[in-house]
Amino acid sequence: MARKHAAILQELEIDEVEGYTEAQKRYYTSLGFKPYLNEDGKVKWLRPDQHSLRINAKLKRPFVARLISHKKVQFPRRRRHRPALVKFVQRNWLFIIIVTIVIVALVYIIRNPQLIF
Repeated sequence: MARKHAAILQELEIDEVEGYTEAQKRYYTSLGFKPYLNEDGKVKWLRPDQHSLRINAKLKRPFVARLISHKKVQFPRRRRHRPALVKFVQRNWLFIIIVTIVIVALVYIIRNPQLIF
């Protein structure tokens, strides 16, 4: 789900960032993150692509476009669960067929013993 993010005000120099150890700063910069100051006064470490998404997300749509457009409502879909017997048959169909053939053959041999003797 989308969350409301605070607007990014400015990019900070790594030396200006307070509240982080030198090891943390090196770790974040090695991962490609840069420090940014948001409107709440907190330092956020963002990658350049995350920063651009934040900027684009803050652009306001025109009032008329918001009035005309309809928000698509999606109802949560419940996952359909199959009964346990159906799952068992789907997973073990080959074994069930082999057992059935063996049982049918044994019943046929028991009913017609003259075939063997």
